[in-house]
Amino acid sequence: MRAIKFCKKNLKVTESQIAKHIFQTNYSNLLNVYETDCFRRCLQCRVKPFCRIQLTTIEADDAKTLVDKVIQKINE
Repeated sequence: MRAIKFCKKNLKVTESQIAKHIFQTNYSNLLNVYETDCFRRCLQCRVKPFCRIQLTTIEADDAKTLVDKVIQKINE
């Protein structure tokens, strides 16, 4: 099972919270979802939703796109 990490600051100000909820409810058998402190991207984390999976930062314009990109990464 893979771990997906969300920045607490980013969750508060972007649609990342929606993506996090989708992963927790629909993909809990594939992913462990975690909230972490800032990923040292403070200037960017307030702009777009993003998360990290396997040391890869994935960023998107909205929650649905973020979910799609993470699923694509998992299927690689």
